[in-house]
Amino acid sequence: MTMHDPRFAMAIEKIDAANGEDPNTEMDDGIPCPKELLYARRMTAWLNRLAPEACDALRLAVRCQHLRRWEIPRDSYPMDRPGYHRWRTDLGRFHAERAGEILR
Repeated sequence: MTMHDPRFAMAIEKIDAANGEDPNTEMDDGIPCPKELLYARRMTAWLNRLAPEACDALRLAVRCQHLRRWEIPRDSYPMDRPGYHRWRTDLGRFHAERAGEILR
């Protein structure tokens, strides 16, 4: 699979569609944009600057590292160190499951 492979393009479209459902927005050049969609695009741009020859697996991982993150808010866990670690662990599993669903 390469960046020009239709499967890669479809995966990016599906990741972006999922992140495009984020009810939280940030301004991007004066236009409100779903927060996690904007984050994914910014991380992809950063990867392109740092490693323009990165493999597709890394490109996909970067694009979906915060996939639907708003569904598990930080404040739904105790606001202490163990709560933070449990939140991060649960988020990692959640992101892997959602990414797997999209990529299958």
